[in-house]
Amino acid sequence: MNPKQLKRIAIVLVVVLFFWGMSEILGGRRNDTEIGFVLPALQAGEVDSVIFATDSATTVLARAVDNTWTVNGFEADRDAVNELFEAVSDSVEAELVATSAVVHERMGLDSVRGIRVSFIRDDRALAAVVFGNTGRGYASRYVRRAGSNFVFNYEGELASLVARPADGWRNKRILDVSPDSVARVTVRRGDEAYSLMREGSEWRFGSGAAADSSAVQRMLLRYRTLDATGFASDAQADSIDFDPPDRQVTLFNSRGDTLASVMFDSTNAGYWVQQASGGHIYRIVAWRADQMMPADSTLRPSADEGN
Repeated sequence: MNPKQLKRIAIVLVVVLFFWGMSEILGGRRNDTEIGFVLPALQAGEVDSVIFATDSATTVLARAVDNTWTVNGFEADRDAVNELFEAVSDSVEAELVATSAVVHERMGLDSVRGIRVSFIRDDRALAAVVFGNTGRGYASRYVRRAGSNFVFNYEGELASLVARPADGWRNKRILDVSPDSVARVTVRRGDEAYSLMREGSEWRFGSGAAADSSAVQRMLLRYRTLDATGFASDAQADSIDFDPPDRQVTLFNSRGDTLASVMFDSTNAGYWVQQASGGHIYRIVAWRADQMMPADSTLRPSADEGN
């Protein structure tokens, strides 16, 4: 996302919050005409941005001209965005449970505790609501329109999605490499290093010794779709050291081109992961790293293989 787009989103957010505040002041005047609550069945292409704002954080999903999405400036997970709009489309009319602002604080719907959600198009809010505490049933939350005192019990997938943190909307895909495209692998695990080469349908170590081809294939499957469990914060990134990495793996195709090269820095709970070329720093669990880069002894044929 370029600075111009970020500036526009910031302006939209200020405008939305201003009108939100005005509607909170004036909203009580129309409470006597409110008879029900249901979200409009908005589609992704009808919305420029979705803003989730709390007293302590703001998450902005923004649609670019090519219909890709970002979240706070980072690439968003398209499946997560689709999940959001499917949840909006599946919304049904909610049950009225209160009509007075007196209950807003207790139900988490006041300005301090509420999750303010706005769907924006052309700098105009197509829908603006406040979600509060867990409601009366499974997958439910209390909700009210911005500026309204009326409280409803909302049930549906959206009740959980509105509380998703900004990182939860980001694209977590680290690698997507087809196992069949890999012809050579180099692995370094601390002081241990080994390489593997494909020979037809079989695999061998760089030394020429035979490898357990089925075990190698299982290892390569871990690179087909490798997703992170999270991301390093700015503060965490400052303390992460990939020079040298604790582990590193590189995948090559039959022409010798690098398909992927990934570095790992160990933590108490897993590993930080970064492409050798730089970029985002991801987090994965330790067992996933062990599956991606097993000890070479686990890739050797068993003594009784073939008997």
